[in-house]
Amino acid sequence: MNKFLIGCAVSALATSGAYAQSTGSDTIENNDAIVVTGSRLSNGVGGVVIPDIGKTRTVLTQEFLSHQGAGNTFFNALNQIPGVNFTNTDPYGSSGGNLRIRGFPGNRVALLWDGLPLNDTGNYSIYTNQQGDPEIIDSVSVNLGTTDVDSPTPSSAGGIVSYRTIVPTDKFGALFDGSIGKFDYSRFFGMINTGTLTSFGTKAFFSYSQQHYNKFTGAAGDLYKNQFNARIYQPIGTNGDFVSVAGHYNRNRNASYNNGLASDFATNKNFDNIDSCTLSTPGRGTVQNDNVLTAAGGANNLANTGSCTNYYGLRINPSNTANIRGSSRFTLAPGLIFTFDPGYQYTLANGGGTNVVSETDLRLRGANLAAGVDLNRDGDFSDSIRLYNPSNTRTNRYTALTSLIYELNDSNRVRVAYSYDRGEHRQTAEWGYLDAGGNPYSVFGGKYDEQSRVLNADGTVFQNRDRESVALLNQVSGEYFGRFLEDKIQLTLGLRAPFFERNLDQNCFTQVSTGNVTCGARTSLPATAVVVPTDFTNATGATAPATNYYAPFQRTVKYSPLLPSANVVLNISGPHSIYASYGRNFSAPSTDNLYRSATVTPEGETTDSFEGGYRYRSTKVQASLSGYYTDYKNRIVSALDADPESPTFGTSIDRNVGDARAYGFEGIIAVQPIQQLSFSPFISYINTRIKDDVLGANGAILLRTGGAQFVETPKWSFGTRADVDLGYITFGAQYKHTGSRYSTDDNGRTLVTTAANGQTVGQPFVLTGLGNAPISANGKVDAYDTLDLDARISLAPLGFEQTFLSLRVDNVFNEYYFGNISTAATLSNSPRFRIGSPRTWQAQIRFAF
Repeated sequence: MNKFLIGCAVSALATSGAYAQSTGSDTIENNDAIVVTGSRLSNGVGGVVIPDIGKTRTVLTQEFLSHQGAGNTFFNALNQIPGVNFTNTDPYGSSGGNLRIRGFPGNRVALLWDGLPLNDTGNYSIYTNQQGDPEIIDSVSVNLGTTDVDSPTPSSAGGIVSYRTIVPTDKFGALFDGSIGKFDYSRFFGMINTGTLTSFGTKAFFSYSQQHYNKFTGAAGDLYKNQFNARIYQPIGTNGDFVSVAGHYNRNRNASYNNGLASDFATNKNFDNIDSCTLSTPGRGTVQNDNVLTAAGGANNLANTGSCTNYYGLRINPSNTANIRGSSRFTLAPGLIFTFDPGYQYTLANGGGTNVVSETDLRLRGANLAAGVDLNRDGDFSDSIRLYNPSNTRTNRYTALTSLIYELNDSNRVRVAYSYDRGEHRQTAEWGYLDAGGNPYSVFGGKYDEQSRVLNADGTVFQNRDRESVALLNQVSGEYFGRFLEDKIQLTLGLRAPFFERNLDQNCFTQVSTGNVTCGARTSLPATAVVVPTDFTNATGATAPATNYYAPFQRTVKYSPLLPSANVVLNISGPHSIYASYGRNFSAPSTDNLYRSATVTPEGETTDSFEGGYRYRSTKVQASLSGYYTDYKNRIVSALDADPESPTFGTSIDRNVGDARAYGFEGIIAVQPIQQLSFSPFISYINTRIKDDVLGANGAILLRTGGAQFVETPKWSFGTRADVDLGYITFGAQYKHTGSRYSTDDNGRTLVTTAANGQTVGQPFVLTGLGNAPISANGKVDAYDTLDLDARISLAPLGFEQTFLSLRVDNVFNEYYFGNISTAATLSNSPRFRIGSPRTWQAQIRFAF
């Protein structure tokens, strides 16, 4: 019954073994003429597939994804893969979340959809809430710590997460989902398959979904999501050639969750943004100051309605994203195959934000230093008024992946590949006005809405950030694949050569000591400001004077590492095989790092990754046990900038902690001993260590990172999924244990310095006032366990053959834990946290024909 119901939502692609990133990688890994996975690759067990390739990869199919909750991000299912840890911000997935793979953060993992790279072109962030609806996903593939030779990304040191779209069905059909749940959750999904439209096999599908629910903390705040998807597929001949075009549009309007200090949650278990905002009443001849309204009680005091800094209506995360994905394969001659995957993406998004501005602020007074700007229109310039200042990012991105594959003979194949990726990244922060209730007139501030836009006295746009960059990747790569000794040995050798550059155009003045910016005319700087040349360096190595600024500048930064890889598979006998691999990977610095200085060029992060393992693969069992060692040079870690005053508020900020290493093992076994029962337990262990302390210019220890474990990385994690099929009724259970995690680079060990005499106290900084918060005084977040249950009943006995009802309960025991962590260098730098979702229920009905 399970397989029958799932079959109405997926296509024949689920049995093709197409689990790699691009059409080129699929072709070289899954073509029967030179078997890597082809005939040996089963449909998996319980939706889990272990491909027989020379690297650690796990695949989850639609069979597995369909049990993860209607509308939830597919990343939530990845928690059942060893070595992967994903923390969902809310129970339904629209608020995003944090991904970790073998200690690497999400911005060091390449995310691909039908081969199209989806990481942010500026800071490489992954936006899990903007991905395709789970119903249109055929499979999700995770490479742990390795890449493919044509991976089109300058930041993939931690591996790859890749997902593929279903192929439209040959017969006409439709599928409709309706679901409701806790926190006023409601969702509708509909999909139409056209069936074969022409005599030469053209077929298509079209889908639409809409979703709405409330936040589970705080007094107010909703999350809305609308999504469109479509794909047209044209087979060519009978040898696997095809042309396909797919499209996607996603619109989110989200009230954000407040990342709080541990002490915030100790005081209020359900800490979040406040639900109201009181602004001053305009009055000519009197002084209005919206900052004064926030003086008593602080920004998170629910009783203080003037504390608008954390008002939910100003802490929003609107996004509009779209892409067009092409895929194609052509057999040019016997043994010669060409693949071409073009794509285009568009993004417009921000993280909200607010600030109070004086009507005589230098930035507002313009080039002629006018008296000021009457922001509240009361006829004077004596006020300080709250405005909306979101940091808008607009991206236009163009991608093309090509591969030319030549089969030398039945046992040897070569590939040459070229990847092109150009991201035009425009980042601005046009200030906007608020209405009487403290809400922005436009969620994008003054970017497009002229009525909302704040203008300087000289008529120019009042900006908090103004920069433009082009991220350009030209990559060439080559790969050899062969099999020897009667197919007992499969060998792959590869070389990836990315030529990556960032062309930067900073239109604001940049403070040398902090990297903060001031936008506007030269006269908007403080009177004491010193504008230094772009080749300025501080000869003493000490902190630059606060009055020193770089003038607006342009610069180009280039990176061109050579990244070799090799792997081998030894098929021992029958279902048994062992494998080993080596790969060098690279992650280039983000735009935020490069814009902080007109002169400093940070090094990129490189890793050398070694791994090996054993596999057993049959129709009843899919199992893998692997071990790995990763050596890092110039390790880069990331944290969310939670400072509302910062020009990079709401974005990920990178920092370097030097060299490091990690090693560990992972195991998973998916078993179906009888037709009615399947289960897939897994376990993961990782031992991590930063090698050295971070030193200052005079050799003093700035951070005691030597010997510290990686932030946000559990040493142990394990769990399982189990399914029982009783015919018309199925039951499922899903469990995961996530071990304790550190929230700071120094693991809470950097010593405190007294203000009185500058001497260090022989005790590290500790967190206080934690109460029952799930964290220790040294910033180590407690381990946690979650259990999810689901049940499904078919209505076929009532004559509705392709209809079922389902019920799901997440976090059954209502575990209270910190999920997302916005890490920091030390505890004194205030790491921030989000609690995990509480017990949540969801009911669904699916109808198909």
